[in-house]
Amino acid sequence: MKKYIRDSKMRSQLKGAAMNMDPVLSIGKNSLTPEFIEAVSENILKHELIKINVLKNCDDDPKIIAHTLAGRSQSEVVQVIGRKIVLYKPNADFKKRKYEMTKEEAKKAEKAKKKHASEIGAAKKAASHKGFTLRVVEEADEEFDNDEA
Repeated sequence: MKKYIRDSKMRSQLKGAAMNMDPVLSIGKNSLTPEFIEAVSENILKHELIKINVLKNCDDDPKIIAHTLAGRSQSEVVQVIGRKIVLYKPNADFKKRKYEMTKEEAKKAEKAKKKHASEIGAAKKAASHKGFTLRVVEEADEEFDNDEA
């Protein structure tokens, strides 16, 4: 089985992303069927990261099911908590990947973040020289949104 998860940081990122997801598939009393495995393969190609619910009427152990699914869909088990299974397989098209960045992309993102911070600092400094104060508002600033109401 191929290893797609590089390190614990990536696994932690995937766990965090899966926390907010709803299960896309459910395993019932029929357990693993060829049709279900095909559905898992299709969903994992589309979404990269999927959550599967194992219903109470399924007699099989969720951990065994998770590893069987991972092997048959060429994916990797991120975690199994209770009766929830999280699987990951990166998209073959690197530009469409959601959960993995190359070192170059990470460096570009860090540079953009630093550039943004320096631009804000320069704007604040220019405003203070003219006797003004500059308030930087991010998109998710609830206090600012409440001022408009």
